Amino acid sequence: MTRFSAILSAITLAAAPLLATAEVYRWVDDRGQVHYSQVPPTGREAQPVGPPAAPQAAPNQDSLNQSLKAANDAAPQKKAEADRIAQTQANLEQYCTQLREQLAYLDAKTARRLGTTDEKGNVSRVTEEQFQERRNELLQKISESCS
Repeated sequence: MTRFSAILSAITLAAAPLLATAEVYRWVDDRGQVHYSQVPPTGREAQPVGPPAAPQAAPNQDSLNQSLKAANDAAPQKKAEADRIAQTQANLEQYCTQLREQLAYLDAKTARRLGTTDEKGNVSRVTEEQFQERRNELLQKISESCS
């Protein structure tokens, strides 16, 4: 095979898909003879024939693609928000656990067995009033924050 025929074969093979998708027209001349051509005749009615046109995207395919892209773009933000909410919930659960443990500690003791430190660093026993006040504060926080 000569170099020229090899190049010609390569060009023909490369152009084959283009030719396969070209429009073909069918028309009949004055004598009733049927003709097929890639160019429609002038002054005569010609009907396109050949392979069907390539399928087009569905009318709402573009909007579906845009919605999918928007959802994919928003996914990291949604995950970050879900992680933030989960962390907040975990912090609240930990806070509630601490409040309940403090209340259980108070319920296990009496006021005269507990000590307190004032602003000057002096240690004294907790009065019954202080004990009940602290217990009521814990109960109030638990009822407001914990389920």
